Amino acid sequence: MNGGTLVAVALSLVSAVAYASAAVAQERLAARTDPGTGLLTLLRRGTWWSSVGLNATGALLHVAALTYGSLTVVQPLGALTLVAAVPLGARRAGRQVSRGEWRGTAFTLVGLAIILTTAAGTTPDETLTLPQALAVAAVAMALVALLTRPAGAQPGLRNA
Repeated sequence: MNGGTLVAVALSLVSAVAYASAAVAQERLAARTDPGTGLLTLLRRGTWWSSVGLNATGALLHVAALTYGSLTVVQPLGALTLVAAVPLGARRAGRQVSRGEWRGTAFTLVGLAIILTTAAGTTPDETLTLPQALAVAAVAMALVALLTRPAGAQPGLRNA
C-alpha cells in the first residue's frame, strides 16, 4: 500500500466515524422528539446542528480521501459507518451490543473484505457505453420494482 492509499484509508475511517456519530445523534434526537413536533423545533436544538456538522465533516473527509485514493478503495470503506454506528449507538443508549448486532457487524466486515479484495485490481481499460449503462440501469430498476411490489393483501410488517 503506497502512502497516498494509506492516507485515503485513514481519511475514510475518520469519515465513517463522523458519519456514524451523526447518525447516532440524529437517531437519539428523533427518539426523544414527540411525533407532532415540527421541523422548526429540531432546528432549534444544538444536537441537530452538531449532527449536521458531523455529516459535513464526514463528507469533506470522504472527498479528501478521494484525492488520495481510488473510488474502489474509498467508497467501500464508507460501509464502516454501519460498523461504527453499532457500538456508538449502544454506548449512547447505555446498553451492550446485542448478539444479533455483532453478527450483522461481522457480516458487514466480511462483505467489505470481499469487495475490497475484488476491487483492488488495476483500473479497467474499458467503461460502459451510454446504451450499456442505460441497459444496466433499466435492469436494476426492473429488479427494484419487482422486489418492492405489493404482495397481495398481506399487511406488511405484521408478517415480518
